[in-house]
Amino acid sequence: MPSMNKDYEEKRNFIRMFVDAKVTITDTDTGNKYEGDSKNLSGDGVMFITDQKFTMGQILEVDIRSEQSKLPPLQAKFEVKRVEVLDDGRYEIAGTIDGVK
Repeated sequence: MPSMNKDYEEKRNFIRMFVDAKVTITDTDTGNKYEGDSKNLSGDGVMFITDQKFTMGQILEVDIRSEQSKLPPLQAKFEVKRVEVLDDGRYEIAGTIDGVK
């Protein structure tokens, strides 16, 4: 059972929401497009998994579209803050949203 310690202070500005949606990633330098799967989303960040390796500080555009047509897509400028190689050779990319289109 989770601890309900009232002395705990959340370190994040926004709560993470787990999102199961496709992500189209555009490299803003080359215009190349890649596909990925979103993992989570918050008010100021996104985490996704992709076959393409990106580098820290790289600026990308992300387009996250839900399978549910009722939800509008999220199109945002994104800065890579963390890159981790997963056991299957794919990459977990996390970063901040620097602006919404």
